[in-house]
Amino acid sequence: MFGHFLPLALLWAGPDSLPVPAEVRLLGTVHASPVRVFREIEARPGEPCDSLCQAEDLDRLERLGIFADQRVERVGDTLVYQVRELPWILPVPNGRITQEEGISLGAGVKAPDLFGQAVAGEFLFLAGSDFEWQASLSSGRLGPVPVRWDAHTERTQRWDDARDYRELSYTTALTLSAPSDGPLRLLGQGSLVRVHSNRPGIALSADQADWIPSLRGAVVWDDRDRMGLTTRGAYQEVSLEKAGRPFDGPVDAWELLSDTRLWIPLGAGWGIHASHLLERQWGTVGGWRTFVVGGVNTVRGLPSAWSVEPSEQLATLELRWLFLPVRPFSVWGQDLYGGLQAVCGTDYARTWDGGGREAAHGASALAGLEVIVPYVERVRLDATWSPVSGAGFSFQAGLFEKSQAQRYRVR
Repeated sequence: MFGHFLPLALLWAGPDSLPVPAEVRLLGTVHASPVRVFREIEARPGEPCDSLCQAEDLDRLERLGIFADQRVERVGDTLVYQVRELPWILPVPNGRITQEEGISLGAGVKAPDLFGQAVAGEFLFLAGSDFEWQASLSSGRLGPVPVRWDAHTERTQRWDDARDYRELSYTTALTLSAPSDGPLRLLGQGSLVRVHSNRPGIALSADQADWIPSLRGAVVWDDRDRMGLTTRGAYQEVSLEKAGRPFDGPVDAWELLSDTRLWIPLGAGWGIHASHLLERQWGTVGGWRTFVVGGVNTVRGLPSAWSVEPSEQLATLELRWLFLPVRPFSVWGQDLYGGLQAVCGTDYARTWDGGGREAAHGASALAGLEVIVPYVERVRLDATWSPVSGAGFSFQAGLFEKSQAQRYRVR
């Protein structure tokens, strides 16, 4: 008989003081599997779930990367999660403009929710002075198991202006990390790269082509609230990688990596973002395993190929103001989202050679706008200035969070 009085007790207690829903519902899914989505929702019928619990549920739904919007409201004794899905598959333009190679244009498709299981897939290509392609699949779970995985393959062509050679490379990599439903994770990665140069002196092999297998192990702490627009939390990764021998290939190198990113909220749309990336290599590295520093994905404002060395240290400090909050909208019946953030700050770089001797260091100041969008996270438009010789003032455009782009650039 007490069950008949549960809705009345809930209304008497109010929405936050005793939030014990009799039912939890999910509305708005079209392609997404409700079973997959409910794995990210901790609210359960008959169990307390206050406003903080509900906010954490919404953060986890956002981190799936498949929704343009997610909301929660109480309707009587029912807790209702309302979502709007991003397009199941979306054609996207692709392009690149560099001083060395001119304009390359292309296209591709991105799908954030293959099979209704929040498996993200993409295929992109570029055509111009070069032809490139990349394909990937990734997900935060391996079926019901909380294991994040990413499978990636690509063909890349690039001109190295600093060392005057053309590079053609093929890369295949698989990354696993677990448990993906907690902030502390263990990560493992295996990769195989084949790189070819059009002139001697870059590759270690006589035929100017090197095979470079590698294994990497890492410990990761990741408690970011959201992925599309992170406002609070930290990402810290410490890893050790062994490349080449004893697995195979002419390379015989180690790399120690520390990747630190912090987001500190200040209130009213203001926040601070700080990052520090250390990549130190030693051993028989070869011409491929060097870092090209300068440009929009390393130190904004420094000339491209400002420094080329086997070890690097990159740091960024930004003050951010979200003056157009992220909101969903529809285009031709497809749900998307967008926002606008103003940014000002500074970048710093230091590089050194295999013997530990400092090769170069430099910094820049910047101010700009960043457009928050799906799939590429943000479009960065920056005005920069640097006291480094040959730099001065410049305008640059980039994709993704800069602290992410600097980590996953080709070189």
